[in-house]
Amino acid sequence: MRTGLLVVIAVLLQATGNTCLSRGMKQIGAAFRLDTSGILEGIARAIPNPWIWLGIACLLGFVVVFSILLSASDLSLVLPVLSIEVVVNVAFAAWFLGEAVSPRDWLGTGLVTLGVALVATTGRADATS
Repeated sequence: MRTGLLVVIAVLLQATGNTCLSRGMKQIGAAFRLDTSGILEGIARAIPNPWIWLGIACLLGFVVVFSILLSASDLSLVLPVLSIEVVVNVAFAAWFLGEAVSPRDWLGTGLVTLGVALVATTGRADATS
């Protein structure tokens, strides 16, 4: 039960962090160029953006929860189960960012879901408590 709750929290933190970071980066535009002045300009434009900070905070929260999961379960179970975040990321991109997601993209996302379900149902008893 605890592991399942932590997986849900981790997935939501990661998807929310990715969505916020994407929104913030789109707001600052293509500021990052691969030279010193481009990187400094990009950083200067990113620092005051609250979406970027919220994204970073959520992703740091994800790392903490992910670490807790790894302390209690096997990587070979945790990582595939966390792959459900792909589905949540696509849904968040469509819902919150207004990105167009094609039927083919949704089909691929559904295949990821099927793979996650297969891995989750074959977990060891000590990893699912």
